[in-house]
Amino acid sequence: MKQRLFHKREPGREQIPEQMNPRLPGGFHLPPFGVHQLLAVIIVCIALWAIGVIWLSMQAASQWVGSWQDDIRIHVYLDPQGADKGRETALKQQLAEIDQIASVRRIPPEEAARWMQQWLKDAALSEHELAARLPITFELTLSDQESEFLFDDIRDVAEAAGAQVNEDEVGLAQAHHWIAQADYLAWFASLILALAMALIISNTLRMTLLARADEIHLMRLMGAKEWFVRMPFILEGMVLGAGAGVAAWLLLWPMVWVTGGWFAAMEIDVNNWLLLLPLLFGGALVGALGALVATANVVASEAGS
Repeated sequence: MKQRLFHKREPGREQIPEQMNPRLPGGFHLPPFGVHQLLAVIIVCIALWAIGVIWLSMQAASQWVGSWQDDIRIHVYLDPQGADKGRETALKQQLAEIDQIASVRRIPPEEAARWMQQWLKDAALSEHELAARLPITFELTLSDQESEFLFDDIRDVAEAAGAQVNEDEVGLAQAHHWIAQADYLAWFASLILALAMALIISNTLRMTLLARADEIHLMRLMGAKEWFVRMPFILEGMVLGAGAGVAAWLLLWPMVWVTGGWFAAMEIDVNNWLLLLPLLFGGALVGALGALVATANVVASEAGS
């Protein structure tokens, strides 16, 4: 027996198929969300979470190096016992002859003693006694800390004079160089992930567009403008991206809480709130880009037909 497809005619009402939705698509009505959209949100959320982890790590690394990275100085220590005035002068002159060193300053023992007392706080020695025990200290101001052999040259000059280099400061200076390089890598990784997210959202919306191809074609035949048809899908892409951005930001909090004690011991204060707006608007921007790509293909095919 054939299924009845039409309602009975009522006075003043045309026959409408039972399974047809009389509301035309388009305008500012968002398309329905389904499994494909949910999967897209999950994948984009994971990608945005990875970006958030990258930039939280960069934030922590920058704080670890600290403001010292803007004025990097290296200290060289010479044992005063057995070191005559000529040896001290020769060491200072040889250090100054290194091209990447802007200046060499001999720190007075009293100044070094005051700094040590402030740092130790509970030192039992007086300032005079502490100054007598401290080594001869030279402070090196660098003009180019990224030179390949700079720190090797400093070590060679110091070892020849029987002096020692503060290796902790050398490590921080080299860390500053690698952090600067890692910053470029972080931007490159974020760009690659953003393009991947835009492609995922574009493919998701493309499936929705193919499912509604007949409705879109009908709207174009009725004179609907291009942006009237594309706007709901662009809004959907922005909602998908923004939702994934907020979810990724929320998922960053457990990692911040777990590593909070470790960061606190290193005097690092990671601020997750700084990533809320970048993840939110970045996700929306990526979603809009993916929607533009998906709808451009459909509009082009409509124009070709």
